[in-house]
Amino acid sequence: MTEKIDGETAPPATDAQDLQAGEEEQDVYADYGVARAFSLAASILDAGQGGLTKAEIRDRVEHYRSQSEEQSQDAWERLFSRDKDHLRSCGIAIEEPAADREDYRYRIDPADYGLPPLPLSETETLVLSRATQLWAGSRTRSWLEQASWALAGPGEPPPSSSASPSVTPSSSSPAAAPAQASTALSFNLGSDEEFERLTELAALEPRQPICFDYTGRGAQQPEPRRVVLLDFAARGHWYLIGHDLDRGARRTFRLDRVHGPIGPLRPAPQLTEPDRAAIDAADVGAALDGLAGEEDPARLLRGALEAHEGPAPKPPRLAPAAAPRRADPAHRKVERVLAMAAYLLSADGVRPSELLTRHQITPKQLLKDLLSIQQSGSFGPGQYGEFIDIHPAPPLNLDAFTQDYLVTDAPITLAMPSARTGDVLARPLTLTKPGALSLLIALNTMISAADSAADDTAADDTAADDTAATAAADAAAESWVSAAESLRGKIARVLPAGLQEAATKVAAGAQARDESTAELRAAVTGGCCVELRYEDASGTITERVVEPTHVYIDGPRTYLQAWCRLAQGPRNFLGSRIRAQRPLPEEPISETARLLAQSPAEPPRPPQGSGAFDVVLRFSPAAAALADRYAPQRQRIQPDGVRIISTWFQSREALIRLCLQLGGDLTVLVPAEIREKVTMRAREELSVLSE
Repeated sequence: MTEKIDGETAPPATDAQDLQAGEEEQDVYADYGVARAFSLAASILDAGQGGLTKAEIRDRVEHYRSQSEEQSQDAWERLFSRDKDHLRSCGIAIEEPAADREDYRYRIDPADYGLPPLPLSETETLVLSRATQLWAGSRTRSWLEQASWALAGPGEPPPSSSASPSVTPSSSSPAAAPAQASTALSFNLGSDEEFERLTELAALEPRQPICFDYTGRGAQQPEPRRVVLLDFAARGHWYLIGHDLDRGARRTFRLDRVHGPIGPLRPAPQLTEPDRAAIDAADVGAALDGLAGEEDPARLLRGALEAHEGPAPKPPRLAPAAAPRRADPAHRKVERVLAMAAYLLSADGVRPSELLTRHQITPKQLLKDLLSIQQSGSFGPGQYGEFIDIHPAPPLNLDAFTQDYLVTDAPITLAMPSARTGDVLARPLTLTKPGALSLLIALNTMISAADSAADDTAADDTAADDTAATAAADAAAESWVSAAESLRGKIARVLPAGLQEAATKVAAGAQARDESTAELRAAVTGGCCVELRYEDASGTITERVVEPTHVYIDGPRTYLQAWCRLAQGPRNFLGSRIRAQRPLPEEPISETARLLAQSPAEPPRPPQGSGAFDVVLRFSPAAAALADRYAPQRQRIQPDGVRIISTWFQSREALIRLCLQLGGDLTVLVPAEIREKVTMRAREELSVLSE
């Protein structure tokens, strides 16, 4: 039984799989390309210092042998070259000949495989653990935890934000107070796609001509753009700054409006003299300063009016919003499976549920990955196949996998035919680019926050005189910052410079934007209550005392997450709606709030009360990324980038205001009464503006 994957035919199942297939119909298969790249690495490692020639590689790697009679030498060379590129992108160095020679022996030096040893001190390990709490996005957090495990090494449990309270450092611990202070801030600085785009930008050279598809404000479909890269930065949103070759001027592009990959422009264009002059004179700082400009209110109202006039188009059929994310590119699949195998080989058993959470993949993808590992191996000189053994063996049927294997959740172990090769493959492979970027951003942000707090304390005229307690606190803070800087330095040694630069830019954009936000962070850090005068989404103003737990930055929005005494529950308060705030330093937060503060922040979601009503919303291509903020239940993403979701709103007034603020980028399709009210309100406010 075979499967077409990336234009290739999967190899036949092994004997063990044939036995399983006799018991159940197979409907999930190993990923041929992943198993082939894994087998290539394992075969060369297994050969030791002697290495393997091309002929030996083609004969020993099962997924080359099975195609050898059907495949020309040129086709095999292309396949071999692609697999080597995938392994190199994972950080695996395959020695290459200076010229193409059939007798050259390919080698992978075991000493160079995976990350070099990066021993961490106790304080560095605590800093690493705290860094995971800064991120709220589930997939970003999983990247960060994988990076944490890679740094801590297979001999130690990965530092985790979900660590047992019994191992949480006490307040007297040298690193405890500063590390706990760092959790005052949590952020979600972009979607998975935006992180993908950022890692692509980090790999590019400055002043390099690039191309991508982009949907500008008000546009209905993406258009190709040809740009010379000048810079990128975070200012609420991610931005790419470049010289637009087709418009002959500097332009800024929001990354959440980029569709598909960003890559070098091929062939590279010959720049004109005006283009060169404009690029040399480009003021990137001015481009960033201009991002804070206010939108024209009349233009926004006209856009909302135009979008809502007349009857709504019939919504298309929507699919569950929790549908699997788009498939990873081939090199990312290889990297994930090699990292998964390393973790399984280094652990004494890993439950499938942990692998699902760790890699943020679907059950079907996990089954494909396990089957890919199971089909990885090689043939020795005697043509005896040696494949990796997985226990318990995964079934070949998705229903059996989800209804039995996952429900049982028995720990999975791997056994390599060669113990020597298994020891090498058990090493942490690399820091994935998203994981490394997440970790560096977290460390930079924590260090900057600690420096800002120290400056605030030094500038405070009311600060107490230097005492033994103050001196001890200062020493603890200095020790923690020193550990964070040391950890950052160790990571920097194994990363490309582009990622380090990207992390610095993003950390700067993640800092508190104003004095009010800094005051709220101080309240979270100090564990004291705050009195708020707050206007909710419907325009109702209340006064309440809250017990702060996190300050959460979600793109351009800032939230205070707190236990609300008025509502007797956790609530999210949008910073732009806080009309007044007064810290209550003499009133500590409750134990309930302290427990909430110890947990990682989650993306703000309003409570669904009895007055909630169902809506169907259409987001233009330029605003499609915003849909995630509104808890989509079902959705459809159109080929032109339009995103239609079904969800619920608690307040009709809040939805009307949102439509007016987004100026036609958000359209209510259902219910009709909201469309009519948006139209009426837009006309009324336009009339007032024209007076």
